Amino acid sequence: MLPVGALSLGSLLAGTALTNVLLAVTAGEYMTSEELRSCLSAAVIASIVFPFLPPHYGVELTPNSLVVLGNRRREIAWRDIIGLEIRKTAGIRTVIVAVSDGRRIVLRAPMSLLDRRFDHKIQVLTDWWVAGRGGSGGL
Repeated sequence: MLPVGALSLGSLLAGTALTNVLLAVTAGEYMTSEELRSCLSAAVIASIVFPFLPPHYGVELTPNSLVVLGNRRREIAWRDIIGLEIRKTAGIRTVIVAVSDGRRIVLRAPMSLLDRRFDHKIQVLTDWWVAGRGGSGGL
């Protein structure tokens, strides 16, 4: 589950984006009070609904594979993963999965930004990888 701060920030961003789209529709004309009320109502509704939408990015851990969730679902067998790396960019840590065919897949989640449990999640991911490979490994 995401921290409340991340949900609030996401809700604010979604509401702001929706407000800007609705303002663009008016094509630079002054808004009537009814249009303004509709615009603000849409922003408030988006701010309330956004935190309850299902997460878009993440990973699922299964006994046989790491499932990467995003725009599409990808399964990577544990036996095909040759390494897990942590990359730090601008103070934000992300996970890179090195695959035996040479690919390096950057996971969009977990990421250390606004996630106090990042280190724990990395440890769980590493434990599953080691168990799935049936041997030793690590970051």
